[in-house]
Amino acid sequence: MRTLCLSLILLNALYFAWAQLIDSNPSNMDLSRSDVVRPPPIVLASEAEASAPRSAAPPRQENPPKAKSTASTSAVAPPPPAARIAATNPCTSVGPFAGLKDASQAQAALRAVGFTPKQRFEQGGEMWVGYWVSVQNLESQKKAETAVKMLKDNGVTDVYLVPGSDPPNTLSLGVFSDYQRAQKRAEQITAFGFEPKIEDRKRASPVFWIDVDILQPGQSIDTSIFQTEQGKIMRLELRECPQTQAALKSTSRAG
Repeated sequence: MRTLCLSLILLNALYFAWAQLIDSNPSNMDLSRSDVVRPPPIVLASEAEASAPRSAAPPRQENPPKAKSTASTSAVAPPPPAARIAATNPCTSVGPFAGLKDASQAQAALRAVGFTPKQRFEQGGEMWVGYWVSVQNLESQKKAETAVKMLKDNGVTDVYLVPGSDPPNTLSLGVFSDYQRAQKRAEQITAFGFEPKIEDRKRASPVFWIDVDILQPGQSIDTSIFQTEQGKIMRLELRECPQTQAALKSTSRAG
C-alpha cells in the first residue's frame, strides 16, 4: 500500500514537470506565424468614433445658383371700374319678343336651364320683320315710276315706290323671312339692270325683353332654346341690361 502511494506521487510530479516544460512553452516558430488569427482588440465606442476617418465634405461652391422664385414680381393692376361692375353683377338682356306669349315661353326655357330671368316691357322698341330687297339709286321719280311699270310687266308684282323714302325714289321689292329667297329676288332684279340691296327690315312696336343674371364669368345664353316652333324665324339679340349700362355710364363719369 505504501508502495502504491509513492508511485502515485511520483506520477503526479512527472506530469507537472511535463506540463510546465513542454506543453506551455511554444516555439519561436509558432509565435512568428502570420496565419494565426488573432481576435480584434476591444475598444470603447467613443474611442472608435474618434479614431474613425471623417468623410470628405462636398466642395463648396463659390457662387451657388439661386433658386427660381415661383412668385411673380410684377404687381397685377386692378381691373377698370367697368370690368368690376360686370364681374360683380353681370346681366344680359335677351329679346326682343313681339308678344307676351313668346316672352313667357322664353322665360320658362331660361328657368329650365338654371337661370332666374326677369321680364321687362319696352314701349318704344323695334321688331325684326325680315330681309328687305330694294333699289335705292334711281335719279328721279319719273325713272322710278318707269322701273315699277317695267318690272310689273315682267312678272314682279310686289314692287312699289316707297312714298317719302330716304333716300328718295326707293323701290321696295319684297320682304322675305328667308335670306335665300331674298337673294334670289335680288338676282332676278339684277338681271334687269338694277342694283338691288338686301337689308334687315324692322318696325316700331312695343316689345318684351328678358333680363338674365349671368351665374359665372364666361357663361353664355344659347338662343336656340327659344325656338319652339319649327320653321319660325326668331331674330333675337343679346345686349347689356339697362341697369348695367346706367351703372357703367355713371362709373365712367365719376372716373
